[in-house]
Amino acid sequence: MRPWEMHDTVVIGAGVIGASIAYHLAARGEPVTVVDAALPASGATRHSFAWISSAGGPDGPAVGLRDFSVDDWRRLGAEIPGLELVWSGALTWGDEFARAEAIAPPIDVEPRLSYLPSSARFSPDEGWIDPVRVTEQLIDAARHRGAQTLFGAAALRLIRDEAAGLVGVDLGHVVLGATNVIVAAGTGSAALCRSVDVSLSLTSSPAVMVRLSAAPGLIGHVVANDEFEARQAPDGTILMPRGYSGEDSADSLAQTGETVRRLLVDSFEDAGDVRVLSVDVGWRPMTDDGEPAVGATHVPGIHVAVAHPGVCLAATIGRLVADEITTSAAAPELARFRPSRFD
Repeated sequence: MRPWEMHDTVVIGAGVIGASIAYHLAARGEPVTVVDAALPASGATRHSFAWISSAGGPDGPAVGLRDFSVDDWRRLGAEIPGLELVWSGALTWGDEFARAEAIAPPIDVEPRLSYLPSSARFSPDEGWIDPVRVTEQLIDAARHRGAQTLFGAAALRLIRDEAAGLVGVDLGHVVLGATNVIVAAGTGSAALCRSVDVSLSLTSSPAVMVRLSAAPGLIGHVVANDEFEARQAPDGTILMPRGYSGEDSADSLAQTGETVRRLLVDSFEDAGDVRVLSVDVGWRPMTDDGEPAVGATHVPGIHVAVAHPGVCLAATIGRLVADEITTSAAAPELARFRPSRFD
């Protein structure tokens, strides 16, 4: 028998979604405790391209939730002083990123592009974040409003005490008893949910992230098309995500990095000095139907918050989950995304 510590709401996972939920609860004056086996943003969040966009095809994931993403991130930027949001705008073209009312972009939107498409879309309201830095800032903002954090504390399983009307999180040496437990543990969420007979059809989907170094100012916006996605930070670091092609060794990752580097050099003028900094495989939580799983489960007090793209949706999910916890009213925006669809 392990001792129980009583808490009001426990959030499992300090990725960007868990951090956003914790901040939104704390900002409403709700006691909340965040637990994670590692430091903030150590999982899928760390490997995210972190593009903030309300756009998405009618058949893409999170239709309806994406509509709020830009406004919710802008709201957070107004609420949290110094939150590092980069509203660079995005230039997109091609079949994968086709959007209504495509326009011919001004030639100076990305002046170093080697090839300017005849029809593209420039969306000035879109942007990106450094996912690790902003997650840390959300955690700090939550702490400032009274949230507690327990890092280096692995959640082993969930516990349900029907007689007491409580749920809990088993950390091995102690159980955190709570009125509400929110599982925002990314790829580890399904295993935790199974411990209280909650079904969550979730897989770990790999993706490759290539980081390159170039002179600052080579790329001015998020640029996305059928061949590549890229963005550049003020220090010159460029991120380019890549679909996983079975990379299983340092050599195969290095080959992918070189392929991406050549693609960048061919796509932008004055890019000859670009070099590869790192190539990593990140594991994204992906439900079987590709849609977010957010909201209460059939077990009273157990909630789930898992989504891809997590960074884009994090501000909206944080707001809606906090609303449901504090008002006990179901958010209609989450109706399509309830985890109960997997029962």
